[in-house]
Amino acid sequence: MAVDDTVRESLEREVGVEHVELLGEISATLTRRYAAAVGERDPLYHDANFARSVGYANVLAPPNFLPGVISWGEGAPYDRLREDGTEADTHLPGVPAKGVRVMGGGEEMHFTRDVVAGTVVSRRTTLLDVTPRDSSQGLMLVARYADLYVDGDGQELLRSVRTVLLR
Repeated sequence: MAVDDTVRESLEREVGVEHVELLGEISATLTRRYAAAVGERDPLYHDANFARSVGYANVLAPPNFLPGVISWGEGAPYDRLREDGTEADTHLPGVPAKGVRVMGGGEEMHFTRDVVAGTVVSRRTTLLDVTPRDSSQGLMLVARYADLYVDGDGQELLRSVRTVLLR
């Protein structure tokens, strides 16, 4: 399957629908690993004692951690994964699990609050719009998703808009 009118119509039905996913609790180990993977050496992201000495309860997650980690759980069964490894139905509502090539088209992020290890995070994802475009390979869809990350009290942590290219 490639992008066709059926895929476009499926996505159009998702416009404005909010999907809420509990991502879980951010662990200090996960934030340290992520910080190391992206080359972040600031002790705020690695050393809990240092983070506490400057007023935080634990190590911080690097700013791009939330949108960089799609899920902290075990993940979906293999048959529910797309070719790029993302889980169907949650991260990109309306996009079929198989047959559609998914490419990142950019992301705008607004950081609201520091995220500390131990924070429980949920993501609210809403498809904003879908725009068909012609490409050299045929029909392509440009989809924009709004993601709102909140803590266990519903306080905003990060707001972003992702542009995704579907072919």
